Amino acid sequence: MTKVSRFVYLAASSLFLIGVTLQVFLAGMVVVALRTGWGNHRDLGHALALPLLIMLVTAYLGRLPSKIKWMTWLLIGVYIIQSDVIIFMRASYPYVSAFHPVLALVDFGLGAFLVYQAWNLVRDDLEERPTPAKLVEA
Repeated sequence: MTKVSRFVYLAASSLFLIGVTLQVFLAGMVVVALRTGWGNHRDLGHALALPLLIMLVTAYLGRLPSKIKWMTWLLIGVYIIQSDVIIFMRASYPYVSAFHPVLALVDFGLGAFLVYQAWNLVRDDLEERPTPAKLVEA
């Protein structure tokens, strides 16, 4: 169960990181290319809550190190502030709402760090060779 949860954490964190990258592209499609509206960007942003929830659950099921659990909680906190607090301050506090894209950089950095950490754990699990004692236990 632990190894499977770690792999699912890696998949979810990778999906989140890809989603953040796609978010930047979609924002560029609106601001620079003038090709689409904000609907796709908004919808994908809300959908990114799902990989975060999966990451949180599998961080505990996979018995990930406390540093990774803490960083996962931090990422969720930044995501909530960015997507559900700051963005809605456009009218009343436009300078505060301007931190929305800055926090996307934080999302990307934390996400990349967590993907790297998860990859190392999964790689170590895959490289673990069964010892005679482990074969007897199984």
